[in-house]
Amino acid sequence: MKKNYKEMIKSIIDKSEKPKVNEGMVYPDGLNERMHPQLEQELKDRKHSLGKHPVFPEDDETNFEEKIMGERFKEVVSRYKRAFDCDNIENREVMSGLMSLVHETMSLESKHKKDLIDLAIRMVREEYDMDEDVVEIHAELTPNVNLIGTKKEPTPAASDMEFNNHDEMINLKKEAYKRRFLNAMTQGAAKKCNHMFHLVDDEITDIEPKLMSKYSKMMAAADYMYYIVPKMEGAGSVSGGVVKVQFPSKTNPKAKIYVQAMVFPVLVHELVKGVMELLSAHGLPKDRKNGEYVIGKADFLAAEPWDMRLGPALWAKFTDAIDSDDFNLKHHIYSELASLPVDEFNISMREILSGTKDGKQIIKDIVTEVKAGLQGEEFDAAMSEVETSSDEADSEGFDFEDLFGSSDDSDSEEGFDFEDLF
Repeated sequence: MKKNYKEMIKSIIDKSEKPKVNEGMVYPDGLNERMHPQLEQELKDRKHSLGKHPVFPEDDETNFEEKIMGERFKEVVSRYKRAFDCDNIENREVMSGLMSLVHETMSLESKHKKDLIDLAIRMVREEYDMDEDVVEIHAELTPNVNLIGTKKEPTPAASDMEFNNHDEMINLKKEAYKRRFLNAMTQGAAKKCNHMFHLVDDEITDIEPKLMSKYSKMMAAADYMYYIVPKMEGAGSVSGGVVKVQFPSKTNPKAKIYVQAMVFPVLVHELVKGVMELLSAHGLPKDRKNGEYVIGKADFLAAEPWDMRLGPALWAKFTDAIDSDDFNLKHHIYSELASLPVDEFNISMREILSGTKDGKQIIKDIVTEVKAGLQGEEFDAAMSEVETSSDEADSEGFDFEDLFGSSDDSDSEEGFDFEDLF
């Protein structure tokens, strides 16, 4: 009996010392819909474009990505059911009906393009408190989105860069991880904003009464597609938009955003991506060659579908940490966070994503600085800093704009481990 008791105690101790097994996705009760099994597995194995990211909080049961993607999936399912007034979703109907919705919407918009473009630009300028004197916007609604000039490669670019030392190599790897996270935040902010058409319901209804219903269904279906199709073949034709950003220089003092989209909600989405790219530029290394290396490693097409899936939940975690009275300062806060040194950025974002008291205090401290006027006019200050970088680059025969690819949502690759790409 004594021996059996000791064996039992040893067994309990052994079990407690073993790492807990990640059992995978846990869906809410009553939710019949499921993500594609391949996506579930890639989340579990962290074989995605943000896998093992240093800003992700630790969790005992499921990894952080599974938790936030489950929350996001529930939101996407609920929005789809409201838009289509249904209790269950038939995946085949989603996939077969989306492009019909796009074409029907384009037909309804065809006689109102100017009004819709003006409305989209006004919404984004108001959302980001962005003056015309600082950022120039060129936007177009068109069935022929021009993807020529996009710079991104399908996977992280190979590099023959010779590092000064091992520490520099490790730090640039961290910088690439940071850039990957900022890219996901950019897509997340844009995804959250491409449903802003609900905020101008009356104006859109005055333009064309049938558009609101089409927008609700089309965007709900497009969001849902990202969770049932693991490899987004032809995703560019689904998203139907592209953005190009031109940074200011001595000869061109204004930043410029060029956007093409097939339909109004996607136009808003791409405009927001352009604005977020301007803000995210503060997160790049100041050295030109280091910046090239980071963007080559972090900006690639295979990552974008995952950014679209995870980004909205990450952006929501960030904005949830901001007091409601300070919500209008979110772009100031984001710009400040992006400019932090990489180790400080990782620690700060981990606290914010964890929802801790420290995370909320970090946000409050940034808000205090903003309110004290340390940033001044946000976009003026932001663009003057970027201008300095671009001027220095130009003096060395370097086109700063070439670093930034326009973002068309291309095919997703098989699951991969981001760490293995370095």
